[in-house]
Amino acid sequence: MWTTFVDCIGGLLAQLASLLDGSYGLAVIALALAVRLALLPLTLHAAEQGWRRQRKLAALKPEIEALRQRHAGEPAAQAAALQALYRRHGIGAGLGSGLLTALVQAPLGMGIYAAIRRGAAGAGSFLWIPKLVRPDLGLALLVAALSLAAAMLNPMLPEQARTVLQWLPALVAFFTVWHLAAGLGLYWLGSSSATVAQTLLLRRRIRRLADRPVAI
Repeated sequence: MWTTFVDCIGGLLAQLASLLDGSYGLAVIALALAVRLALLPLTLHAAEQGWRRQRKLAALKPEIEALRQRHAGEPAAQAAALQALYRRHGIGAGLGSGLLTALVQAPLGMGIYAAIRRGAAGAGSFLWIPKLVRPDLGLALLVAALSLAAAMLNPMLPEQARTVLQWLPALVAFFTVWHLAAGLGLYWLGSSSATVAQTLLLRRRIRRLADRPVAI
C-alpha cells in the first residue's frame, strides 16, 4: 500500500512536470503549494483554536496563580484543581485540531518526500541549481530566510522566548535543507512560502478576533 501511495505521488509529479514545460523543480513547488492550500482550512483552524486557548489562559492567569499558591507542595491537588478550572471554562488540552493536522500531514509528507527522492535522481537542473539530486547552499539560505520570516510574523509566539523560537526554526531549516537533495529542498521552499502566507492570514484573522471580549 505504501509503495502504491508513493508511486501515485511520483506519477502526479511526472504529470505536473509535463504540464510545466518538463520542469521537475516547478512541479515539486506546485505540489507543495497545492498540498498546503488543501490543508489551509485545517491548519488555520488549529492555529486559531490555539490562539483562543492562549487568550483564555491569559485571562485566567490570576486564578491559576492563586491555585498554584494554595496547593504549593501538593502536585496532585494542584493538577486536579487546574484541570477543574480548565473544564469549568471550556479550556481543552490544546491537542485536538493540531494533532489532527499533524496526523494528516505526517504520512502525506513522508510519501511526497519518498517520491521526490526517487524522482530527483533523473530530474536534472532547476534555475541556479545544477543538479536536484544534490544539496544547494543558496536554496538552504532561502528556505531559512522564509522560515525566519514566518516565525517573526507569528502572533502566537510567547514574548519571553520569542527570539529563540524565531531563530530555531530557521537554523533547523538551513542545516536540514543543506543536507537534503535540492529536489526535497524545493518542496520545503514551497511549503515555507505557504507558511508565510498562512501566517499573514492568521494575523489578519486574529486582529479581528482581538477586538471581541474573551468568553471564559
